[in-house]
Amino acid sequence: MDRTTCWEYIKCGREQNCPAYPSHGRACYAVTATHCRGEVQKDYEEKIAKCRAICDFYKFMFGLS
Repeated sequence: MDRTTCWEYIKCGREQNCPAYPSHGRACYAVTATHCRGEVQKDYEEKIAKCRAICDFYKFMFGLS
C-alpha cells in the first residue's frame, strides 16, 4: 500500500508549517488552514470543494486521476 503524504506528492516544502504535518499527511483535505497553491484554506466546505476540483493529491488518494 502506498503511504505517500501530501507534502511528498506535491513537493511543496511547507510540511514543517502545515497543520496536517506530521500526522495527517494522507488526509490533509480534512484539515483546515492548510496551504493550497499559496493560499490558506479556510473552512471545510470551501476547502473540500477546491480539493475535489483542483487538488492532484486528493484525486490521487481517491483514484480520480
